[in-house]
Amino acid sequence: MPVSSYEPLPHTDPTFPVIFHLDRLSQAVQAHWHEGIELLYCLEGTAEVTADMDTRAMRPGELSIIPSGALHYIAPVSGAACRYYCLIVDPSLLEGTSLPGEKTSLQRQVNDPQVQALYLQLAQELEAREPYYRDAAKSLIRLLFTRLYRCWSTGEERQPAATGHQPEMVKQAILYLQAHYKEEVCVDDVCRHVGFSKYYFCHSFRRVTGRSVMAYVQDLRCAYARQLLQEGCTVSECAARCGFSDVSYFTRVFRRQTGRLPSRYREEHRETQKISAAPTEHD
Repeated sequence: MPVSSYEPLPHTDPTFPVIFHLDRLSQAVQAHWHEGIELLYCLEGTAEVTADMDTRAMRPGELSIIPSGALHYIAPVSGAACRYYCLIVDPSLLEGTSLPGEKTSLQRQVNDPQVQALYLQLAQELEAREPYYRDAAKSLIRLLFTRLYRCWSTGEERQPAATGHQPEMVKQAILYLQAHYKEEVCVDDVCRHVGFSKYYFCHSFRRVTGRSVMAYVQDLRCAYARQLLQEGCTVSECAARCGFSDVSYFTRVFRRQTGRLPSRYREEHRETQKISAAPTEHD
């Protein structure tokens, strides 16, 4: 998954604003945020889910809830892979009901047999996609949230993050880094942009994202490098366009990030493309 900050969620059907997929996690998903309440259901393995600096374990049979707009990331525990369903529901889907939606906070961790049964039934509908599955899914989503707000609400009104709150500061820093990672950027530049001291900012950034500022910059650069190499750029051209002034340094960073040399990554992608384009017996 590419490194991200704000993650827009395009919905092909505006009447069904739901994102759903099965994920296998073997390395940390970088910090990002989006609109919509995210419900993660763990099938196997264990992971840690961090949302606005609050870290909780996610175990099989449990539901992890990430509030809309929360800066969050997911990391496997003990290096073991974790499989989980990811469901992101746009608040508009709950409009027209008496459910509080984003106005009321839900507990972060839920272990409830009825919630589990509803979620798995919903997953079956969304995977099978039989006729009228959207109507069935909408009903199940509303039943699921009814159970959550009835039994797993904190009873507190959800407050938007205040200006200067650490996650909000880090969000602004990430947006700045995304706009400038192809240039010569340093920690001091980001500190000036967000208006906080270097010590406080660096400490906060690592606490919220689990990464140092420059490690996050390298993540962004390597994600862009993979895209450029797939498009056929040379290694030297790729290094320059990604903000690396030295090709050797770029090669070391890329290899550390991906386990492969940039040249090898480019060759592997070419080989995959040739196999995909090769005619079959039915052509």
